[in-house]
Amino acid sequence: MAIYTPRGLKIRLPIDYSFALMARLYPSVDAFRILKTTEGIESVPQFLVFTTAVVCFLNRISPMGTGILVFTAHFAGYFLMQRGLFLVPGLVGAGTLYSYLSGYGLFITSTIIVGFLTTGWRGLAAYGLARLMGFIVNFLSEGIQARRTFRQTGLAVTASEVHFINAYRLHASRLGLSTDVSVSQWELDEANWGVVFSDLAVTWPEVVSRFTRD
Repeated sequence: MAIYTPRGLKIRLPIDYSFALMARLYPSVDAFRILKTTEGIESVPQFLVFTTAVVCFLNRISPMGTGILVFTAHFAGYFLMQRGLFLVPGLVGAGTLYSYLSGYGLFITSTIIVGFLTTGWRGLAAYGLARLMGFIVNFLSEGIQARRTFRQTGLAVTASEVHFINAYRLHASRLGLSTDVSVSQWELDEANWGVVFSDLAVTWPEVVSRFTRD
């Protein structure tokens, strides 16, 4: 069972559970917005890496300094989003905007051009190595956390599920609603969340068509 965000991020949660949470926020916040916020949370590390790299290049920071700052931005973004620590106002919003524009090569292309023109291949090499190291560290951290969660609950929880839960909590907190993600049996009933699902199916059928029930 899984639902998907508009850009295809797989969230391995049952449809009834996912929409039971989203029904709490409806109609103030619809399902599409929650799914886009999920993408935004996932994109925060990439957004921070992009902005950090460009700032370093434009200020002609040394390759070593660039590498350290880019790696730190990557890990800090991952750490904050995994734990739902939205300390910087507007950060998730910036990540969501980034998610709308990513996937077309705009950011990586502009980063390479700016980096090469300002610091040459050494700066680009430091940037690439820092990104690779950040990916490896985050991948290992996510694997450790997923195994720990599986041992404790028997559930396979990856970063995408955590991002969805945090997206719900972020919107619930803004609306003054409960951030508790446990749901009642009544909430799981389709009579409760069916209208939210139908709204998404009518307005964004291409998103709903990806959902799986088994």
